Amino acid sequence: MSRRVRPKRSDSFESEVRRQFGILAVGWELEGPIEGGVVLPTVNYRAGRLTYTWMFDNEDRRLVLSVALSVAGGRRSGFLDDLVAGAGLGAPQDVRTSAQTWHSLQQSIASHIGWLRRLHPLLAGPDAEVFLERAGARLVPRDG
Repeated sequence: MSRRVRPKRSDSFESEVRRQFGILAVGWELEGPIEGGVVLPTVNYRAGRLTYTWMFDNEDRRLVLSVALSVAGGRRSGFLDDLVAGAGLGAPQDVRTSAQTWHSLQQSIASHIGWLRRLHPLLAGPDAEVFLERAGARLVPRDG
């Protein structure tokens, strides 16, 4: 019989992202985590022009990860599941986003990390802007 995975009182979306992603973030020399979000809880990690923003939609019980790269005139950004598909690495549904339970949130974070391990060299490399454009990331112009 399987045991139900329950969070401790001190566990949160933010603490779980820090726990699972923290070692990798240090290895990649990312700054963070920076927690925030008025509507959705967020955890941000940043290195130079590149920002990873983890978001937890508590109402839909869904986890998403946004990738943004500062470029001339604005930033190029997209969600991880769209970038995986746009890069030809898999279908959007291959990236777990369900967070219906604590266990499924943990699995979704692990899934995101697995995809980031594959994509980070492309996202942090010299051709990151070209990669993001080809993968379908949208260009968000700078204000004013």
